Amino acid sequence: MDLVRLIRHILLLVLAFILQTTWVHIFEVSGLKPDLVILVLLYIALAAGSFEATILGFWIGFIQDIDMPDNLGLNALVNSILGFSVGWGRMRITADSVPVQIVLIFAAVLVHDLIYYIGDSGIAWSDLPFFWLRYSLGRALYTSLIGALLSGGLILRRRFLPV
Repeated sequence: MDLVRLIRHILLLVLAFILQTTWVHIFEVSGLKPDLVILVLLYIALAAGSFEATILGFWIGFIQDIDMPDNLGLNALVNSILGFSVGWGRMRITADSVPVQIVLIFAAVLVHDLIYYIGDSGIAWSDLPFFWLRYSLGRALYTSLIGALLSGGLILRRRFLPV
């Protein structure tokens, strides 16, 4: 594990969390906001693998839980599962393909929200399908759109500003 890369990933997750809790509400559409933390965690999982993504997913999830302690530990669990799953599966997919990344983001947000809603103590089991369909599909689509824009921007940056 490269220390510089790890520090960069930690800073990206912290920046995503800060933006998620302070600025993302500006981009809210019909009560839906993109999930920047999941987006960054997925890119870390694709770039670094399951071990780093699981550990960082746990810690950023724990920070999210401290921010909203109603279901303390649930974000840590769900982000750890998400980081591990995507990191483990990164060798089995063409992770450099933007369409694959978009589908992966969409599916990851849906799975994240489903697990979160199942574990949320404030949602009745009978309301679970409504919450999942009402909020998760829109969030998944919105987060995928932001992910596509970021992926496209990174591709353009690599093409025109090589390091």
